[in-house]
Amino acid sequence: AFGCALPHRTPGKDLMHTLERQADQLKSAGIWPDAPTTPFSAPPPDLSWIGGAGRDRRRRSDRPFIMLIPGGSAHRLDKRWPAEGYGRLARRLHARGYDIVVIGGPQESALAREIQRSLPQARDLTGRTDFATVALLGAETALVVGNDTGPLHLASAAGAPTVALFSRASDPGLSAPRGHVIVIQTDDLAGLDPMTVERAANSLLPLEGSA
Repeated sequence: AFGCALPHRTPGKDLMHTLERQADQLKSAGIWPDAPTTPFSAPPPDLSWIGGAGRDRRRRSDRPFIMLIPGGSAHRLDKRWPAEGYGRLARRLHARGYDIVVIGGPQESALAREIQRSLPQARDLTGRTDFATVALLGAETALVVGNDTGPLHLASAAGAPTVALFSRASDPGLSAPRGHVIVIQTDDLAGLDPMTVERAANSLLPLEGSA
């Protein structure tokens, strides 16, 4: 920020992944003198303080669930995969034996309702989760599929296997979540085939009969 007390002056900072960039900001401020700043060296976020997130996520119910995150910034609609695609994906994954949970802000309830037109059994939690709840759900879900938006990154950091959808509007090399993650990037998410997303999801889910 212009005129800030502790400017981040590292050359090439805008080309660093956000984890190393933020570690380098703490190093520049004198808070973390030996911060790891080389590519892929920064540790993942520690969410254990939330009360369950970051611990063993394999606390299974009789029917595991998959979390869908179809929303995102209201002024960055080009970062969203259409709800129709999420609906088709939800129907296919539900047929495999997974419950479907949709999360987002209250303004994204219409997206959940559109997904429910494809799968009435999908559970709409839009407007009903805070950050801690998203992290706790991320620690327990079998999979999260979503756009490049904050709740996806939070759920992924909590340990969720993740399919992250990126358009040309953002660079996954700078901001993609790390861990058990598959990134799908296409110039225009409106043209992304649900089968492409389903194949990525299947590669992160247990084999049939082993869930």
